[in-house]
Amino acid sequence: MSWERIIEAAFIPVSAGISCWAFVEAWTNFRLHTRGQWIEAKIVGVREDMDGDGDPRFYPEVAFTPPDSDEIRVESKVGRLYPIDRSKRIRVRYDPAKPRRAHLEGYGGPGLFACLAGGVGMTFLAVGLFLDIFA
Repeated sequence: MSWERIIEAAFIPVSAGISCWAFVEAWTNFRLHTRGQWIEAKIVGVREDMDGDGDPRFYPEVAFTPPDSDEIRVESKVGRLYPIDRSKRIRVRYDPAKPRRAHLEGYGGPGLFACLAGGVGMTFLAVGLFLDIFA
């Protein structure tokens, strides 16, 4: 087996793993769009971190209390380049079945369509590489 085939074979599990991650993200987005409820949340903290270029990123942590539940705290997975006003309130879309599964308005990651397209594309890549090498 040549080096090219070995490198191609290494991309099969990588693309399959990325495909699985994309489908899980798509399912999470789908559930939030179909079941999610909007609620007002208070910004209770902001974590500052650096991105790969050394620029600051600000990640808000919010607190909200769903009906018939205790207070939930969620930190954004997506950061912003500019500081966040802590006195503001922000809208959050959460899943009533799992309230910690939430998206902050204005801090979205990849959407449903992007995740589905990425998952399908990576699945085709994995299957195509598999058939090219082993068929």
